[in-house]
Amino acid sequence: MSTFKSTAKLTSISLVVISLAIGIIYLSQPLPAQAVVPVEHEVHSVEFQHAFFEAAKVYGKAGCGDQALAEMTARHAISSGLPAQLIAAQVAVESTCNPQSVSNKGAIGLTQVVPKMWNKQFDFSKVNLFNPDQNMMVGTAILSELVKQHGLKKGLLRYYGTGNDGIGLGGSGYADKILLLAGKL
Repeated sequence: MSTFKSTAKLTSISLVVISLAIGIIYLSQPLPAQAVVPVEHEVHSVEFQHAFFEAAKVYGKAGCGDQALAEMTARHAISSGLPAQLIAAQVAVESTCNPQSVSNKGAIGLTQVVPKMWNKQFDFSKVNLFNPDQNMMVGTAILSELVKQHGLKKGLLRYYGTGNDGIGLGGSGYADKILLLAGKL
């Protein structure tokens, strides 16, 4: 083999080895602080993971929702004390997981909050009901209080009936549909 070919081959092999060494050194270095994406502590909690999977199962059965919605549902389930599958079923039934949903009765967003019914408890000039997180925060706060006061099924009926019994509005079927989807019936 000529000296030129030997030198070229040796140079190529040397470049590959050097490139690999630089790559190994680069990959072994810690990422700069701004590149590290913080992971919320709650994501690692057993309670959060359980709530997330329960919400995801309901959204899967309903054919709507995604990972972000299941995560948000889990957070609000933990903060409101409501079962994640109940919140997910309510969102699926109320809005088919559409945060831009508006009913003919003026109910808005994922949990279909009716602002004119709840404007004494919430300042809707500061709450955007089209924002999925804010909507779920308000909807779960309302439902949580109604469930505490009236029990699960009657709380759902009152939510559907915009604070009343909801039966004249077909609320009994509404409550059963949510409870069935949530696995609570």
